[in-house]
Amino acid sequence: MKNIEKLTPEQHAKMAEWRDKWLAIGLSTAPANRAEAERGIRLAYKAAGKNEPRIVWCSSPLAQGFTRAIVVDLVKNKKIGASVGDSVWASVWDSVGASVSDSVWASVSDSVWASVSDSVRASVSDSVWDSVWDSVWDSVRASVSDSVWASVRDSVWASVRDSGYGQHDAAWIAFYNYFREVTGLTEQTEKLEGLTLITKNAGWFLPHENTCWISERHNVCKQDDRNRLHCEDGPAVAYPDGWAIYAWHGVRVSYRVIEHPSELTVKEIQEERNAEVRRVMVERYGLSRFLMDSGAKKLAEDEFGELYQTEIADDEPICMIKLVNSTPEPDGEFKNYWLRVPPDMKTSRQAVAWTFGMTPDEYAKALVQET
Repeated sequence: MKNIEKLTPEQHAKMAEWRDKWLAIGLSTAPANRAEAERGIRLAYKAAGKNEPRIVWCSSPLAQGFTRAIVVDLVKNKKIGASVGDSVWASVWDSVGASVSDSVWASVSDSVWASVSDSVRASVSDSVWDSVWDSVWDSVRASVSDSVWASVRDSVWASVRDSGYGQHDAAWIAFYNYFREVTGLTEQTEKLEGLTLITKNAGWFLPHENTCWISERHNVCKQDDRNRLHCEDGPAVAYPDGWAIYAWHGVRVSYRVIEHPSELTVKEIQEERNAEVRRVMVERYGLSRFLMDSGAKKLAEDEFGELYQTEIADDEPICMIKLVNSTPEPDGEFKNYWLRVPPDMKTSRQAVAWTFGMTPDEYAKALVQET
């Protein structure tokens, strides 16, 4: 295929279309298309030179990891077949042992990927390669891999480190699928067709010699406007079996922080060792409430307000200025409100001036001009 040295507006538009299509695949909460995913598994094994495996469906990556671990334990420790004699056990081991002991992910993925990568790279110019990388791979990865996949991985990594990631492989599969579907590099990308079908139609999968475990897709996946996992009132990611991951603007937290913030205590927050999680807990507890409940020290008080500070272990102190709203409520009351300020504030006037981006003297002059 002739190299293309300059991309047209139509090509850029197609890349954007491809990016959006694969973002939707990577974040899909629809049930798995089991028939198509299983067809993909068979094609992937064939491309890797393996026989078709048994296919076992699981309800989540966690269930997949547990299922595989239980079967491995049963087989390796002769907890199945032992009562019927060594000869039967040997037969069981010969037929099942290799199936559950050793992952073939390297055969199914890594060697195939390298072959496809080299073939595609040789067929297109650097400008096309780099443009598709930037527009498709990086964009999809930022939304899918850097948030959802990473969070699921951290939750189940020990159990499923040899997994393929199904829909969470969307970034790199989308990249090569663009060359196949849009630029016509069908021969060069043929080996990836199985993995592409799995990615389009299912969740994580764990390929072994004679058995392939594969999981459902998540049925909940929520992010904030920066593509970070986030949900204020429930799981950010959840699977059909109820396994869930909770997150606040990309920070993974326990379900209590999201669903029962009123149950959090000052002691619990202060003892949290992860600084990011602790900040989320403080936010959920209520910043001004935490300040006062934790025994904050009053640093200063004048006509501008009251300045308080509380120390946080291994983190920046929380410093806030307490002000009185100059506009009365309908009932005539003047409500207090709080603003967080840097911990190096010494006076209330300095703190209030900082909220306006001014020095104390600049703020004083501004007040004189207003009056």
